[in-house]
Amino acid sequence: MSVAFQMPARALVAGALLLLTASPAALAADPAPAAAGAAPTALVEDVSDGVDGVQPMDYLTAGRTLALKSGQTLTLSYLESCVNETITGGSVTVGARESAVQGGTIDRHTLPCDGGKLLLASNEAGKAGVTVFRSAPIALPGMKAPPPKPDFTLFKTHPVLILSAPGPVTIDRLDVQGIALTTVNVPGTTLDTAKQGTGLEPGGLYKVSAGQKSFVVKIDDKAVAGGGPALGRLIRF
Repeated sequence: MSVAFQMPARALVAGALLLLTASPAALAADPAPAAAGAAPTALVEDVSDGVDGVQPMDYLTAGRTLALKSGQTLTLSYLESCVNETITGGSVTVGARESAVQGGTIDRHTLPCDGGKLLLASNEAGKAGVTVFRSAPIALPGMKAPPPKPDFTLFKTHPVLILSAPGPVTIDRLDVQGIALTTVNVPGTTLDTAKQGTGLEPGGLYKVSAGQKSFVVKIDDKAVAGGGPALGRLIRF
């Protein structure tokens, strides 16, 4: 005996709607590509020659995939989680806080960085006409105005400066009076000040400006000099 089950029309319509509204990730094994304008999650610190479509200081969004041949390496820093990864070979899928790697090896550790604030700053960087500098709070009559709150904190005294075009960057000390404004000329679009000896003071508060864009930057009290990963010392306009 055969028994036929008839699904009510209402259930058929509901099932069709669920199928139409299902996310691409639920319908496919591979992650869906990031939507246009998606916020970046990772910074490319370094990459081997021959890896297509990516270069140092690029921002990557979650869902981006990269293929590394045997022996090729990719170093990423995650803006929110402060995770730093060096990946050798394999297929790499960028995540929100760390990468997924198949067929390769990964060396992962955490660096000091300002996490969420650095992520917010990266979203504002590069937007034409945006002035990021927050005005200093207004003081009551007879009182000294408190210093502005920092947009983010750097954990080394030598920042990495990223500009959209060559030009000057001015550095103004906000927490100490009588210190002259410093101007740093960036001949390209990237300058690692660790290679030029332009160091800031641990514990200092600075307004760093390029063109119409500025950040208020706090240098961590325990910040040390030197180079290394850009994460934790990056200022990108």
